[in-house]
Amino acid sequence: MRKKKVVLDYSGLKDDELNTLAGKVLDCLNAHLTFTDPPVELADLEAQVKDFRNKWQKASRGGSLLEIAEKNDAKELIALSLKDIAFYVNKLSKGSRSLLLSSGLILEADQRPNEVPDRMTGGELSDGKQIGQLQVKFKPQKGALIYEYEIADSLGADGQPDWKENFQTGTSQGNIYAVAKPNCMYYLRIRARNKKGIGDWSEVVSLKTR
Repeated sequence: MRKKKVVLDYSGLKDDELNTLAGKVLDCLNAHLTFTDPPVELADLEAQVKDFRNKWQKASRGGSLLEIAEKNDAKELIALSLKDIAFYVNKLSKGSRSLLLSSGLILEADQRPNEVPDRMTGGELSDGKQIGQLQVKFKPQKGALIYEYEIADSLGADGQPDWKENFQTGTSQGNIYAVAKPNCMYYLRIRARNKKGIGDWSEVVSLKTR
């Protein structure tokens, strides 16, 4: 099982989010029993936060390009300090969720287990480059190992397509149905497969060949 860790990169946080996070880390690490020797002195981090807050306040009041650039530089410095601290926290915590949380830093999101594929979307039939050809297209789905599609050229007694032909492919593009009859209505549905199973069929799309 993959060890839990805290996030290393905080450069993408908004100004207010980074300000709040840095303040939380300062509170949590002050007199901490485990994280006693962080790579960035807490006094230095506190000074960085105060400097950022001052420059942020100036920049938020319609500051000049220089003031905005200075604010961004101060913000980047805090993000780098938090990154160094995060490395340190991950090393000492050894995957302990309680220790990681006690640092005030943000835990990495849990990986989602593989699930059965979602219902396919974006199915499309179009005339091919040659007479007697149909192009089959659909939106690819992340994690799908193979796609299955069915084509019908008639409706059953229930008014639904009479599915007779089934095809499998590993790509969502370049699939050709080469035995299409002219002036005939064709129907298409698609579903995806992965290691967990098979997704639901897509909505049926149709096309009358030329």
